[in-house]
This record gives sequence, structure tokens and C-alpha cells, in this order.
Amino acid sequence: MKLCVTSKIITQRQDGSEIPFAETLLFLKHAGFEEIDLSLEPLLRAPDRETWMGERLRLCERAGVRIRYAHLPYHYPKDEDAAGWTDFDAATRCAIDFAKRAGADCAAVHPHCFMTRDYDPERERAHALRFLTPYQDYAVQRGFSLALENMRGPGKSADPALRRFGMDASEIISLADELEMGVCWDTGHGNISGQAQYAAITAIGSRLRMVHLNDNFAEDDVHLALFLGNADWKQIAAGLAAVGYRGSLNTEVSCNRLPDALRPEYAACMAAAVRQLAQMISAEAEK
Repeated sequence: MKLCVTSKIITQRQDGSEIPFAETLLFLKHAGFEEIDLSLEPLLRAPDRETWMGERLRLCERAGVRIRYAHLPYHYPKDEDAAGWTDFDAATRCAIDFAKRAGADCAAVHPHCFMTRDYDPERERAHALRFLTPYQDYAVQRGFSLALENMRGPGKSADPALRRFGMDASEIISLADELEMGVCWDTGHGNISGQAQYAAITAIGSRLRMVHLNDNFAEDDVHLALFLGNADWKQIAAGLAAVGYRGSLNTEVSCNRLPDALRPEYAACMAAAVRQLAQMISAEAEK
């Protein structure tokens, strides 16, 4: 399995200045990653989207880094911001076009749902369906695949009345089936939401198109390297082996909180942790 990592692995220096994308590519290659999961969130801010996309395609080709996956925009405008929603819609469709053009296998998409104490599963599901349907239809027209991502819960110490649609694997599976969409399983979100990872992954089964591998302590979505939190990686490895997962081991982690001098070593540790997971998956598959 190839080692893939989010383009958000390193985006700014310790002083807050932006890191050029070409430098991000060299950094992840030096750490031991081979492919990239390209965040398309910046399309919401790019003054010239075609220029932004073309530059990243050229730089990835020059660096020899394949764009294996992508992530559609998920920073939503306020409900009353009509102009913002018009721009969000255009950026999301542009992101689908770009991911297809880049040769990505698929792109992760969120169901536009939020924490609430007034939780009505049918209402929340209907809202997610209305939000996602136009983008799934557009992707199908373009011959491209989207993968519905499971959402994080409020954390194990939070008020148990807080809920969010997409926390449970069953909700994601049901909605993905109705939309004829794949699934992206985020191990960090699953851990925060109290999901049994093996049961969730095996229930998803052949729907699994991509993974977001990251760790935490079931409280906040801190995107730690594998094995640094309390996610059950034995369960995750066994689940991925059981469903015969053949995608890349895609890691959603970041070095941006660290001092500049510590980042290369931490990134290399991140890659080493993914290689360890690959060995665990292989061992499970041989049982």
C-alpha cells in the first residue's frame, strides 16, 4: 500500500508565513510519503481558481507526487449569506472538476451537519441529503467518485445530549447507499464518536473508497500521528484487512503546531507509523 498524506501536513512556518506548495511537496517526499490527498478548501479563497489548480498539477508532476485523493471544501458560509453560498457552490463544482482532471481516485465530502441538543435523525438526514445530492449528481456527470466522510462526535467528556448526524457508521452507510456514493472512514472521527473501529469498517465493507488515518484521545480532533493517541489500531488494521482494502494509507496529520526545527523528524515518524500499520494489515490478512 502506498503512503499518502494530506497537503495540510505543512502549510505555514512557525512565524505564521505561508509555505509554498512546492516546498510542501518536497517536505512530504523527504519524510517518506509517496502520494498526496489534496485539500481543495483553498479554492474558496483563490483569486484565480484555474491558475491555482494548474500550478498544483504542474508542481505535483514535476515532484513525482501523485494526487491520489482530494478533499472538497467544507468551510461553509452562514445560512443567510446568499452570495457566499453561490461562491461555495461554484468552488465545490470546480473542486470536483479539478480532482477528476488530476486523476484522483475520489474526493472526500462532508454532509454539512453540526452538533445539536435538539437532535432529530430524520431531519438531519434529510438536510444532508439535500446538501449532497447536487454535488453527487455533478460528480456522476463528470465520471468522478465522491466518498462520504464520517463525522466526529462532541468528545467522550461532553454532554451526551449533544449529537451530530454522521457520527455513527450506520448513518453514513445508509446515506451513502441512497446517494450511490462511497465512504471515507476517518479513524480520528470514529474514535471521538465512540465507534468500534473493526465493526464500523467491516460494516462499510466494499463501500470503503478512502481512509483518513489520524489519532486522538477521543476528546478533540487533534490529528495526531498514528499510535500517539488511544485509537485502537489493532481493530483498524483488522478491519482494513477484513474488507480487503486496496487504497492508499492516507494520513490526515499536520506539523503546523510544531517549531520549524522539529517538523522533519515528526513527519518521518508519521510515515514510519503508517508503514507499521501496513505491516499490521498484512499480518491480519495472513491469519
